[in-house]
Amino acid sequence: MIDLKNKRFCILGLQGGGKTELAKYLLSQSKNHLVYDVLKEYDGFTRYIPEDRNDADELTDCVQKLVIAKIKPDLFVIDEANRFCPPKPHPLPLGIAELNDWSRHMGLSWGVICRRPVQLHSDLMELAHYLFIFVLKGKNDRAYLDSILPGLGDKVASLANFHFVIVTESRSVLTHAPIPLGLTN
Repeated sequence: MIDLKNKRFCILGLQGGGKTELAKYLLSQSKNHLVYDVLKEYDGFTRYIPEDRNDADELTDCVQKLVIAKIKPDLFVIDEANRFCPPKPHPLPLGIAELNDWSRHMGLSWGVICRRPVQLHSDLMELAHYLFIFVLKGKNDRAYLDSILPGLGDKVASLANFHFVIVTESRSVLTHAPIPLGLTN
């Protein structure tokens, strides 16, 4: 699909649209991965299940003590990232800010998963190398996507079920077919 080595990415889309299947596919491509599994959906993957699924400090501890200091995965994924990284003017949690600033120096690829781009801190979206976007129909989400790339909001609103677009580093847009079930462990 795409080489995510030392890259940041966001996976966006409505509930039941295919975000988790894509994340599982990406995780299955890395032997050394870790997923911050807020909703306990990643059985069979190396995962951290938080005690408090809304605690940004626990996420920061996970990033600093496991991701940076101990496990040092090649790929780290944070599910339900909007819980920890709400839009500006809220600051990013310290652990996420460190990843956003220094991950390429650590040899780390990492990404966040969120339903709606308007619920996610814009630094994550705007600094991501890749955006994987499943269908979004809300007018605010579409307007936000159009501010990133004209016409992107209409493109994702018209996607077929489980299809997604990939917005690349150069900000070109590729439409991708669904990830077939069974490609992950």
